Amino acid sequence: MKTNIIILVLLLPFITFGQEVISDLSVNPVVKNTEFPLKKQKNVLKNLPFIDDFSALSVFPDNTLWSNNYVFVNAAFPKFPITLGVATLDALNDTGALYQEASTSGFIADSLTSQPIQLDSILGVSPSAIKKSDSVYFSFYYQPQGVGNAPEKNDSLVLEFYSPKTAKWHHIWSDTGTTAQNFYDHYQVWFKQVMIPITDSLKYFHKGFRFRFYNYASLSTNTAGMAGNADQWHIDYVYLDKGRNKADSIYKDIAFVEPAESVLKNYTAMPWSQFKLNAASEMKDTLRMTITNLDTIIYNSAYKYAVKQENGTWSSNYDGGSYNIYPYKDAGYQTYVKHASPDVNFSFPLVSGDSASFTIKHSIKEGILGDSYQKNDTTSFKQHFYNYYAYDDGVPESGYGITPKKAMLAYEFTLNHTDTLRAVQFYFNQTLYNISQQYFNLCVWKHLNGFPDSIIYKQSRIKPIYEDSLNQYHTYRIEDTTLMVNGTFYVGWEQTTDDFLNVGFDKNNDRHEHVFYNTADGSGWKNSLLSGALMIRPLLGKKLPEFTAIKEYKPTIKPLIAYPNPSNGHIIHLSLTDINISHISDLHISIYDMLGNKIQEMPYKENISLAELHSGIYLVYVKSDDNTTSYFCRLSIIK
Repeated sequence: MKTNIIILVLLLPFITFGQEVISDLSVNPVVKNTEFPLKKQKNVLKNLPFIDDFSALSVFPDNTLWSNNYVFVNAAFPKFPITLGVATLDALNDTGALYQEASTSGFIADSLTSQPIQLDSILGVSPSAIKKSDSVYFSFYYQPQGVGNAPEKNDSLVLEFYSPKTAKWHHIWSDTGTTAQNFYDHYQVWFKQVMIPITDSLKYFHKGFRFRFYNYASLSTNTAGMAGNADQWHIDYVYLDKGRNKADSIYKDIAFVEPAESVLKNYTAMPWSQFKLNAASEMKDTLRMTITNLDTIIYNSAYKYAVKQENGTWSSNYDGGSYNIYPYKDAGYQTYVKHASPDVNFSFPLVSGDSASFTIKHSIKEGILGDSYQKNDTTSFKQHFYNYYAYDDGVPESGYGITPKKAMLAYEFTLNHTDTLRAVQFYFNQTLYNISQQYFNLCVWKHLNGFPDSIIYKQSRIKPIYEDSLNQYHTYRIEDTTLMVNGTFYVGWEQTTDDFLNVGFDKNNDRHEHVFYNTADGSGWKNSLLSGALMIRPLLGKKLPEFTAIKEYKPTIKPLIAYPNPSNGHIIHLSLTDINISHISDLHISIYDMLGNKIQEMPYKENISLAELHSGIYLVYVKSDDNTTSYFCRLSIIK
C-alpha cells in the first residue's frame, strides 16, 4: 500500500518505453494523509467467526479486527481481487514512507496482526470448549505484485500463529516472490486461496490466539531519483471459523469486485459550465459494474443505484430488478445487462452556479434478507463538477516522466465552449532527495490534425512542488490572464534537463490516447504507449481567488533517527534533527511491542538503555505533552 516524509537513499526499478519512463512510488500519499483510528481496541477478545475482505477501503485496517496499521487497505493495486478491496503489504510504513531499515539485502517490512481471538470456546446458547472435531480452519487469498511492483524470488510473504500457551509466534506458511503474470500462469488464478487447519489444541485453542502476516522486502539499485515502493503482496478475504473443511472455498456472498466509476464518458471530472453546454453527449450510456458470486449455487440478486445531489435536494434512482447470478467459478462475473451494464437513465439537473457535486451509490442484494457477508454489497462514486478537467482518480500508482533534455509532453483536452485557461495543476510524486526538483517549462499547445501544434503559452524555468496531501495538486497560475482556449488544446511541459520529472500516474484509468510526447529528435509527436492517466489538470473559467488562507494545523508523524538499528540491546542513540533544544523537556519516549503493548515510557533523552528488552521488533515514539509533535521509528533488537 496507492500515496511522504523524509526518504532514504534507496533505489528501485523503473520501466522505460521508448523515451517514456515509469517509476514506483517513494511515498504513499493516501497513507501519509490519513489519520490513525482514534479508538484503540486493546485486549478485546474477538469471537468466531473472524472475517474481513477489506471492502471498506478504509486505508488502514479495521481496528476492531486488527491491532496495527502497517498495511494499506485499497482497491488501487490488486489485479482481479476476490471482492472489492485488499490489504497491501509493501516497503512503505504506516506514515507512507520507506522503512528506515530498508535495504538491498532484505528486511522485514509490513505486518498485519489480528486482535486477540477467543479460540478456547464456542459461545452461544450452550457455550462449549473448542475441540479438534470442531474442524477449525483459517483461510485467505493472496496475490503478488498486482498492478504495482513485483516481489523478487528472495522476498516472501509469511504467516504466523501466536500461541498464548507458549507466548511465542510460530511459522505456519510462506511463499516467495514472483510477478502477477507468472503467478497466474502457474496457478491459473489471479488470487490463490490458502486453507490451513488448526489442529494443535495445546498451542492454539486458548484465549488470546492471534495470527499475523508480514513480508520480507528488498530494494534494488537503479537510476538515481527513481527509488520507490517495492515488493507488493495483496491479501483478500481472511476467514477463521469452525465447521469448515479442506475444500471449503465456498462463501454465500454476492459482492462488488471493483469500485464504482465516473458517469462521464471522457473524464472523471470536468467544469460545470463545460458540462452543462453539452450534458447529454458528455454522459455515458451505460456503466460497468463487476459483481461476483462466491458460492457454487445460483442466487437471485437485486441491483440498484441511487444518485443524490450534494448540498441539494435532487435525487434519482435506478432499479435493475432481480436476476440470477451464477457462480464465479462457472460463469465469471455477472453478465445480466441490467446489473453488469446498467443504463445511465438520468440527467443531472442543470442548476445555476459554477459548480455541482453528486454521489452515485450502487447496491447489490441477495434474496430478501441478503447474503451472509454484506460489507461488500455497496460501492459509491462522487461525481464532481468544479473548474477543472481530470482523467485520473486522484491516486497515483506510479510516476511518469520523459527524456531527454528538450523533450516535451502534451496532454489533450477538448472544450465545449471557448474559455479562459487560468492555471494548470500537476501532481508530483516525492522522490529521493527531491532529485527531480529541476526546472521545467510549462507549455500550452494548439491542436492540428490530431496532434499538438504551435505553442500558444510558455512559462519558463519553474520547479516541481510537492503538496503534502492526497489530491493536493500544485497549481501553476497562467500569467497571461487573457489566455483563451477553444476546441482541443494541450497542456504539459518541456524538459530543461535529462532528469526524471515524476508526475503522478494513475494506472486504473487508461487515457493514453490523450498523451503525446516529442523527444525533440526530429521524429515529431508520438502517442503514449503506456496504459494510464497522467495526474495533470487544467483549470478554466473565472479568475482564481488569491490563496491567502492559512492552512489548518494538522499534526504529522516525523521520522525518528535511532542508531544503531538493528541494536544489540545495549544503548541506542536517538536524534531529532528539527527540534528546538528548548522544547526537549516537553517530550517523552514510549516503546511498544508488535502487539501494541506499551513496554517502556520515560522522559526524552538522547541515549537510552534497551537491556530489559528481548530480541524482536519494537515501535519507538517520541511525543510532546500536547501531542503537537510526534516522531516514530521501528527498532530491531538482535541479542
